[in-house]
Amino acid sequence: MKDIDIYKWKRIKHYQYYKGFDNPCFSINVNIDITLLISYIRENKMSFFPVFMYCLMTGINNIEEFRYRVINDKVVLFDQVDPSYTVLNEDESFVFCNTLYNSDFKLFCNNVIKDIQIAKSGSNLKDESGFEKYIFISSVPWFSFTGLTHPFKKEDNHSIPRVTFGKFFEQNGLYLLPVSIQAHHGLLDGIHIAKLLDNIQQIIKSL
Repeated sequence: MKDIDIYKWKRIKHYQYYKGFDNPCFSINVNIDITLLISYIRENKMSFFPVFMYCLMTGINNIEEFRYRVINDKVVLFDQVDPSYTVLNEDESFVFCNTLYNSDFKLFCNNVIKDIQIAKSGSNLKDESGFEKYIFISSVPWFSFTGLTHPFKKEDNHSIPRVTFGKFFEQNGLYLLPVSIQAHHGLLDGIHIAKLLDNIQQIIKSL
């Protein structure tokens, strides 16, 4: 992690403009073509969640803007960000689960599976120390959606991006996944989300 000298930073005007907003975030909802990913998962008999998480987190870590955070009113850049995501328990309540990102595909997927099993035995609904390094991720695999909002407290760290994905569906021979991405507008723009979506497609193809 390193501090950003905002007075030499290309986004200083955007950051200073949006930092005073009660809610400086914007969100975009899109359908991602995951046809190739579904074929890969079925051929290799893998679980969808850890594989898509790898594609998502690799794409995010490849883009600097998704690794900016505001901590104690200072802008910092993390070398790596990790996923913090929700896991459903048997009683249909959810808990928080964290996994360290790793660029090794099999290792990361295996770690996600292990961390989920550990999380299911607990009741964690607290953000641990250093939570700013995370990407907050939720999954709603029971339905597709065209819009989504998140609950916020005034003291929340708005600089942490939030990603939610729903139930994939088939349309015109393609498998599409609804994804919502929310981010601090002072730290990144729509073009960076476009880059992320393109990165995810390239990562899927590389599998």
